[in-house]
Amino acid sequence: MSTSYPIIEEQDLPPSQRRFGIFARRDPAQLPQPRAGTVLVFEVHGGHHAFAERGHPRGTEEAVVEARSVAVVDVRARHVSAEVELPSRDLGYKFTVRANFRCRVTNPETVVADHVKDVAEILAGHLRKDSTLMQLGATRPIEDVNALAPDVVSRVQAFLEFHPPVIDGMEIALENVELLMPDDVAVHGRGLKRIQWGGESAELRAAIENRDVERIESILQRGVEAATALGISREQIMMNDVVQASRALHEERLQRLQKVLDSLPEGSLDFLPIDSQQLLSKVMKAMAGFEPFDEVPGSEERPALPDGRDRGETDGPRSIGLEDLDD
Repeated sequence: MSTSYPIIEEQDLPPSQRRFGIFARRDPAQLPQPRAGTVLVFEVHGGHHAFAERGHPRGTEEAVVEARSVAVVDVRARHVSAEVELPSRDLGYKFTVRANFRCRVTNPETVVADHVKDVAEILAGHLRKDSTLMQLGATRPIEDVNALAPDVVSRVQAFLEFHPPVIDGMEIALENVELLMPDDVAVHGRGLKRIQWGGESAELRAAIENRDVERIESILQRGVEAATALGISREQIMMNDVVQASRALHEERLQRLQKVLDSLPEGSLDFLPIDSQQLLSKVMKAMAGFEPFDEVPGSEERPALPDGRDRGETDGPRSIGLEDLDD
C-alpha cells in the first residue's frame, strides 16, 4: 500500500471506446476503486475535475470519458510528521527533530494539478530553510539531547509562526514538536542507569547488613540467654529444645558441684577462714545457676569456731593444732 499523501494513487487511462463513432464509454474496471475518505480526480483537456458524486463512476460521464489520467486523493484530516536532522558536535551523530502537523485537503483538483504527493517531505524542506534551527546542535554533544530539546521546540514554533508553510489546496496546522532520542544514546543511558542502580542497591544491602550485624553483635554481648531468644524469634531454635538444653545444663552443673564438694577433705569447710554457707552459695550460683539459700543467717545464729572466733571474722588464717582436729 502506498504511504504517499494526499495523492494516494495515480494512473494513466487509455482512450475511451466509441460505438458507431459517436457514442463513447469507458469501462469502469479501468478506474481505481476509491476508498473511504477519498475522491477521484480526472485530468481532462489539461484541467482537473473531481468526481464528487457518491459511488463509482458509471463510465459514461463526460469527464470520465475524456480523461487522460486519474488520481485518488485523500480528503480526510490526517496527522503528518516531518523529520529534520540537525548536525551535532560528534561526527556521525545527528539530532532528529520531528514536527507533527494536522493536514486536510480543501481543493483536491489543485492538489493534483500541483502534484502534491508527499506533504511530509514538503514540510521538512520548509523547516530546513531556517538556518538558525539547522545550527542549534552543532556545538552540542549528542548526549545533550534533553538539554537541547527546549531550544529546538521554541525555535520551530517561532519559525512556523512567522513563516507558516503554505500548500495550495490544503490546510496545515502545527500540533507539537519533539527532539528524538538517538538509539545509541538511549542504549548508553540505560546501561549507565543500570550500573548506577546496581551500585545504589549494593550500598543499601551493605548498609542493611552492617546494621543487622551490629544488632546481632549487641545481642550476643548480652549473653547466652539473649542469643537464645534471638534464635527463638527467628524460628531457628525451638522452645522445647531450649527447655531440654536448660534442664541438661542444670543437671550438669549440679553434678559438677557434687564432684567439687566430694573432692574436699572431710570437715575442711569448718576450718577455712570463710563462711561456708557463703562459699556454697557462690559456688552454687556459679556452677548451678542459683543460690541454695534464700537467707544467710546472722552471726548470732552461726556457731563459733573452736578458738572462740566467729565464723564471719576474716582477719587471716589461724593455726590448726591437734586439739582442733580432736574437736
